[in-house]
Amino acid sequence: MAFDLVDVALEQVLRTIVEGRHDFYEASPEQAVVTISDRPQFENGFAHTGRILRVGGDAGRNALETLDPGLILSAASLIAAGYTLDKERAEREGRTSGGGLVRLSQRERQVADLLVDGASNKVIARALDISVHTAKFHVTAILDKLGARNRADAVSIILREGLVAI
Repeated sequence: MAFDLVDVALEQVLRTIVEGRHDFYEASPEQAVVTISDRPQFENGFAHTGRILRVGGDAGRNALETLDPGLILSAASLIAAGYTLDKERAEREGRTSGGGLVRLSQRERQVADLLVDGASNKVIARALDISVHTAKFHVTAILDKLGARNRADAVSIILREGLVAI
């Protein structure tokens, strides 16, 4: 991993974390599999500046709008393993909130697990010992978070994104 950061404080934090991990080591930019940079990118003659970090080398993909060192290093791990971060696709599909992935609460994960099994609001309410109204509220919250059109769409997204264990 190589660092090419203007933000010195962020670079220091990332270096400190990397020193304590066995799955990362710092290398020169020419030898690194992953480079983390916040330097301006030039595209079509215009500089893209701001607080966008690029992990890897692709300006269009693998861009993060976060200063959270844990998220940055998690992204670096994924990219080093051959994955690509595609924020634009996730935004098109309505599955990002504040620059991150969908996060379901513990109760929402329980409801999502029951949705995958085809449970109605009444069955969800009985299984979780909550009112039907509360079950409906949780289902609606899940649909909204996922950007799903209906229950079937939600189940598809839940399974595809691995939001519950099967």
